[in-house]
Amino acid sequence: MNRLGRGAIMMCLGVVLGRLLWTGGFGWFVQQRMRWPLILATVVLLILGGIECVRAVNEERDAPDKAARSVAPSIGWMLILPLVVLLSVAPTGLGAAAADRVDAYVPTEQNNPFEPLPESGLVEMRVFDFLDRAVWDKERSLEGREVRLEGLVVNDPDIPDGFRLTRFSVSCCAADGIPLQVALRDTGAPLKNDTWVIADVVWLPPAVPYTETEGEWVIEAEVRALQIAPAGVPNDPYESPY
Repeated sequence: MNRLGRGAIMMCLGVVLGRLLWTGGFGWFVQQRMRWPLILATVVLLILGGIECVRAVNEERDAPDKAARSVAPSIGWMLILPLVVLLSVAPTGLGAAAADRVDAYVPTEQNNPFEPLPESGLVEMRVFDFLDRAVWDKERSLEGREVRLEGLVVNDPDIPDGFRLTRFSVSCCAADGIPLQVALRDTGAPLKNDTWVIADVVWLPPAVPYTETEGEWVIEAEVRALQIAPAGVPNDPYESPY
């Protein structure tokens, strides 16, 4: 591929990154804190790609025979096809299919005391925090409290009257995503996989503490009637452990 081709591909990469940043689609692939590094990378790609294209045009004008030489076969232009796909297809993130392939998050022991919850009223909480508090809070502050969680639906044949409300924990990018799952029961009409919902739930303390059971821990919650509502995709579909 000649210099013009290299410059064109760099500029296309910059355009793809710019589009993902403009639409917010980059959040399906990496954490929101990567926004500024991606903006910098976009600017660098566009500038370097533009410089390469300008130099290629100048070489073509000054020495057309030399500029026509390629360091790789012309099939190298096929590298631009994945970029075209990214420009034309809306990105999607981790969902029910990924949750079925990866083991769910198991809360690690918390040595620091949990912050007290408000004395009354509905409590909005991350799924990550809900799981940690349900397993390790010795004060059992969740007991009897209504908590609002937001996540997507992952249907499970082992829960015929409900589903697993799921949110993915992502440390850096979607490749390291781990599903955070809460088993919801008595949810009413079935919902399709990957439907985003807001659910007001009440935690059901287990008969045997989670730390004394074997196998997978799936924190169960009883859902009050008419308190599951479809929701749009949040600005940040993933949660971070940080």
